[in-house]
Amino acid sequence: MARHVLATLVRVLSDDARVASVFHRLPGAPDAVNSVAYADFFRLLATDDWFSQEKALFCLAKVIEHRPKKDMGLAAVAAACGGGPGGSVEGAAASAAEPMGAAAQTVVQLTQWLCAQLARPSHASRALPAVVSALAVLLAVREARALVTHSGGVRLLGDATTRLAPDPRDPEPAPHDVQALYESTLCLWFLTFHPPATREMARSGVVIPALMDVARTAAKEKVARVAVLALSEIVAAASGGRRGRVDADAPSPRGDAGGDAGDAEDENGSSVVPLVGMDEVALGKVVASLKLRGFADEELGAALGDLETGAAARLREATSWSRYRAELLSGHPSWTPSHTDDAFWRENAQKLTDDNCQLLRVLVNILAEDEASGAIATAVALHDVGEFATRYPAGRFLVADVGGKEHAMRLLTHADDEVRKHALLCTQKLLVANWQFLGDEQKGR
Repeated sequence: MARHVLATLVRVLSDDARVASVFHRLPGAPDAVNSVAYADFFRLLATDDWFSQEKALFCLAKVIEHRPKKDMGLAAVAAACGGGPGGSVEGAAASAAEPMGAAAQTVVQLTQWLCAQLARPSHASRALPAVVSALAVLLAVREARALVTHSGGVRLLGDATTRLAPDPRDPEPAPHDVQALYESTLCLWFLTFHPPATREMARSGVVIPALMDVARTAAKEKVARVAVLALSEIVAAASGGRRGRVDADAPSPRGDAGGDAGDAEDENGSSVVPLVGMDEVALGKVVASLKLRGFADEELGAALGDLETGAAARLREATSWSRYRAELLSGHPSWTPSHTDDAFWRENAQKLTDDNCQLLRVLVNILAEDEASGAIATAVALHDVGEFATRYPAGRFLVADVGGKEHAMRLLTHADDEVRKHALLCTQKLLVANWQFLGDEQKGR
């Protein structure tokens, strides 16, 4: 009987979502904000029957979306959640300065339930689309963004978006749920208006690659739009500012162009942070590809322009000498753009000899301690030693003098394929005087 009632409610609400406002006028509610429908629908999420969970979640999302008042009494809980992920939202609710009504209590519990479903879906195929759809409604509530961030929702949504998106490396990607992908990306866009969430996106190493994959592979304009807007906000925040533009036609949870711009309003400031997982060169190519599609949407065009400018600025900074030097001195270089940038090496190869070859010795030390350095750092160091050997006059002899040649040859038998490959290239550069001619000959073949 309960399943039949829920199915009927879903059908009615799908035909006319405004019917959800009726639940806010049910008898027994102390006021319109604290409708008994919140708790009644949430109670059904505890059942073992996924059909009932899915339908109750849909109804609950509609009740939240069509609430009579925007304020759900979550301000005190959001403030208690602090500036980022960690801890229990229910614990934050208990420490809040003001008591909560039924609506706020339900949203707190719903946030925990949704994040738990993102981490461990209770249904293999239907849980994720249902959960991101509900979160897209919930995150339109400004205060709910702090709750989701506090519950670890930023990284979980990044993982979910990766699972929902087609693999950009697959020439024939499997069919995917476009609406679910749109809603998971929309969730991330909503979270960019909460500075602690934006900082978490920047350092998670999950969200930025996921958004870049969505922007790269999106066939639908609305999906590309929210991915680009989210990336643009993250890049702007990492540069010490925000795009600060939320127009009346901002995307809504329903997937149309009539969202509530007030709910997506910017919050207080953000600090400059590094972007983990950002490949500035790849981002530039994604933006160039999207611009060729000639989107008519003015905000999308402006966001692409901002993103292109931001990516170019970050690429210049990424290939700066000061950043490269700091990376080497950390002892753990990675494949940042400077290592493979031809102009960088033309301008800066001689600087490795400054201070009695300090940085060249750092590179050789990474090779000497390859086990502690790790395979990636070792491969990068081999590459850089080879670049120095070919770019600096008598560079091959300097490398040999500081022990680099000996270690490069030793690493020819390293267990890691990538290290062996770069050890071979480095050794060739150290042994062949006119490496550039050999390289041109190999390219000709």
